[in-house]
Amino acid sequence: MSLPTRPRPLPKPEGPTKTLLVVEDDRATLSLYRAGLKGLQGFKILMAQDGGQALELLRQEPVHVLVTDLNMPVMDGFNLIAKVSRLYPQVPIIVMTGLDESQHLNTPLQLGAIRILTKPPRLTLLMDAIRAAAQFEPTGMIRGIGLNSILQLLNWEKKSCTLTVKSEAGMGLLYLKHGEVVHAAYHADEGLPAVYEILSWDRPDIEFVETCRVEPTLDLPLTELLMNAALITDRRNPEFGEA
Repeated sequence: MSLPTRPRPLPKPEGPTKTLLVVEDDRATLSLYRAGLKGLQGFKILMAQDGGQALELLRQEPVHVLVTDLNMPVMDGFNLIAKVSRLYPQVPIIVMTGLDESQHLNTPLQLGAIRILTKPPRLTLLMDAIRAAAQFEPTGMIRGIGLNSILQLLNWEKKSCTLTVKSEAGMGLLYLKHGEVVHAAYHADEGLPAVYEILSWDRPDIEFVETCRVEPTLDLPLTELLMNAALITDRRNPEFGEA
């Protein structure tokens, strides 16, 4: 007499692999999203009621897709899209709005959003748009090549792009137009202080997207920036100046 076989345990569902941030000031609509998007498997969902809250959440953890309203207090969707496109160019943005095209004039798309959907939302359409946006990947990830070498290559090719530079020191952004560094940001620093801090990092990981959505604040040639950065790094070295 054979013993009954023990049923195999069901595989445990994997946890969320992507993070969705929904920004909406209307509580009823936010509740609708909270309930309706539960069927969006593989996503952790964060909620914010205005652009200011959304930026705070973006500072705290990586976000893979952003869905935002346009008319909101504190910081509206237009300003949020502009800031996210500049500071987090790798994050795809979907707009949900009650405004028609004659009112928003497709400005969100010009600022960096990838799609505009009309309220009230069809949740199946919204979820399809979120899944599609989640497939968006940065143009490239570069490891094992020095940042100086990458900048020189981009300079030779006259590239316009945004580099997200990550190291143990943190994360910084370098903005290039036609191969020249035109702006940089690192924590509260912008411009030259941020450039020189980022260029001092040893073996950072680098992501880039082929877009640059900032107004230039720097006009030094790349060769001069690299030379200045090397001198500053040498001065930080305790062995600098020793015989």
